[in-house]
Amino acid sequence: MSNRLHARCVPAGIALLLGGCALQMQPVADFGAAANRLATSYKPFTAGIAASCEQRERTMALGNPGAYDDAVAERAAAARCAPLKEAGDTAALFGEALADYATALAKVSGAKATAFDGDIKGLSGAAAKLETRAGTPVFDSSKLAAATKIARAAAALAMEAKVQTLTRTTLQDNADALRIVVEAMKTYASRIYAGQLSDTHEVMTGELRRLVAASNAPSQADVEARLPWRYAQASARADLDANELEARRAREFTRTADALLAAHADLIAHFDTLGGVRRLELVSDFVNQVKALKDDAAAL
Repeated sequence: MSNRLHARCVPAGIALLLGGCALQMQPVADFGAAANRLATSYKPFTAGIAASCEQRERTMALGNPGAYDDAVAERAAAARCAPLKEAGDTAALFGEALADYATALAKVSGAKATAFDGDIKGLSGAAAKLETRAGTPVFDSSKLAAATKIARAAAALAMEAKVQTLTRTTLQDNADALRIVVEAMKTYASRIYAGQLSDTHEVMTGELRRLVAASNAPSQADVEARLPWRYAQASARADLDANELEARRAREFTRTADALLAAHADLIAHFDTLGGVRRLELVSDFVNQVKALKDDAAAL
């Protein structure tokens, strides 16, 4: 084999296998990059749950009788919502495990992803963090074990990325763990995070109604005194809009996570022909759904 052919056949970071070219698996690269991007879109939910809780607590404090100090209200809200912050930290590790697995698949595929290639970075080391994490009602020990499994699989693939090592068995062995991890993330997004957003939305809606009522000026002479309540409505509506946007993102994440699992199953089903395929239907559908998430965020 000439040096020119050698250079053309060997992708960056992938060595020759058995004296020939390591197969490039384009659908695997596309799946990995899109799954990595989906994991990134999940990350704000993990920090946002405590922030939404604190927003609800501060809004409730505004309507309480007695003296009001915003600094005191802020500290009290942070203290009451601290357990949710801890739960969010555990939830974040599941996103990191998914991102690590997706990144490792993209790197070992031997191909350049058709979308989100610039998002592919190094591994986060989620496996080591998960091993010291205690379970929660949403992320119990069995789910932590599943997240640890795919994070370890990612680390193993990354260490062996100089040789084309991806096999159908690798994908099959991690399919159940991946499903458990993704379902746990869906539960967190659609029930825990979305539920917190709904509680906060209800409180903020009540506060907006109070502002509207307080803005009423029976006569022109009353208008100036009502201006603070009128001006405050714009901020209250903006907070409600942001809350509704996050709720929509949580719903979209759940739908797209289902497409991720379908695409992973499609990779397994068609593994023997991946080396000669540029496009796999369910993988392409998944990539397009993730693109829609990114385009939606960019349009805001």
